[in-house]
Amino acid sequence: MAGEPAPDERAGVDPEPPEIPARLVVVAYALAVLCAVAPLAILGAGFAGAVLFGRGRRGAGAGVVAVAALCAVLGIALRS
Repeated sequence: MAGEPAPDERAGVDPEPPEIPARLVVVAYALAVLCAVAPLAILGAGFAGAVLFGRGRRGAGAGVVAVAALCAVLGIALRS
């Protein structure tokens, strides 16, 4: 009917978040690898991983956080 709202507009129904393109996942991994040179970049990589995790790319989000932590530890260890 003309007066009924669309399914996504009904109360209590959240619309699906938009799909995250693969190129943004690649950028998040590149930021994670940057942690080997600049360990402070782990903040940005952690945020990127959390966003990916929250937007439905759980594997990629967890991977970005893991790679960032590993690269930060390696970067700090190699400087000592």
